[in-house]
Amino acid sequence: MEKKVTLILALGISALLTFAQNKGGGIIDGNTWAFHISAPDGWVWDSASLCYQGIQGLFYKEDSKFSPSKLHMYISPSQKTPNGPITLGDFIEMDEAAFMRSEPGNLVMDLSPYSPSMEYTFSLRDFDDQNEKYYQSIAYYEGERAYFVFILFCRSAEERERSRSSFLELLDSFAYIPKE
Repeated sequence: MEKKVTLILALGISALLTFAQNKGGGIIDGNTWAFHISAPDGWVWDSASLCYQGIQGLFYKEDSKFSPSKLHMYISPSQKTPNGPITLGDFIEMDEAAFMRSEPGNLVMDLSPYSPSMEYTFSLRDFDDQNEKYYQSIAYYEGERAYFVFILFCRSAEERERSRSSFLELLDSFAYIPKE
């Protein structure tokens, strides 16, 4: 009996992990916004590991497990509020002040905007945290009712450069869906 319970539990966990990891893509839905996204080639979409933080768009390399200290990408939506930032520029400035410019030695580099199509333009930044030894590429997008931050998290500048094409592939797959 104990073996049956263990087997059933193992199958349940396996099914849950299979459901949480998706090699394809899908829709991520918020209260006033939604978007379609696809995992880049060689990456998986994990909708469960950071769900408790409001992040359903987490991506990491196939054949690996998520670790917050290893290579990964995620999408962080922020619903617009009446007392919040009015423009995307205001939102970026607030984000940089809170997270990127808070420690001496941090380096934020503005990059040329990225436009995968006529509809979408992403503001891009590279961020180097010399104290914690991590490197990010960050893309910002403004939807009608939310701001979206796309983050590529790496442990070296070289890893960031090797992974940049996957990051752009993620941005290419983004399709904002306004909700009424």
